[in-house]
Amino acid sequence: MAKKQKRRKGRKTKSAGRFGVRYGTRIRKAVVAIEERTHAAHNCPKCEKGSVKRIGTGIWKCAKCGYTFSGGTYIPQTPLGLASQRAIKRAVEKGTDIGIVSKDAMEAEGKLGE
Repeated sequence: MAKKQKRRKGRKTKSAGRFGVRYGTRIRKAVVAIEERTHAAHNCPKCEKGSVKRIGTGIWKCAKCGYTFSGGTYIPQTPLGLASQRAIKRAVEKGTDIGIVSKDAMEAEGKLGE
């Protein structure tokens, strides 16, 4: 009789392998996607080095320059936050009213939700 080969653990399940068969496939895949984004290298907004680490929910710190800032729960800069920054930058450059800027940000939020 042939000996049963051992399968490598974590090859397919990645970081969600710790859950075993519990919680369902979709949830485990979602956890893997979130954890991969969270633990990826992120650039510091101040020194541009890829050494930003998450120290709490929405709190991020650069290991190189020590800059601490708030951001998204799982990533330092959320897509909505980036859209808001672009809208504010455009408004400052054009010298437009803040009401128009907030309207632009709301439209960008609607497009991101689709």
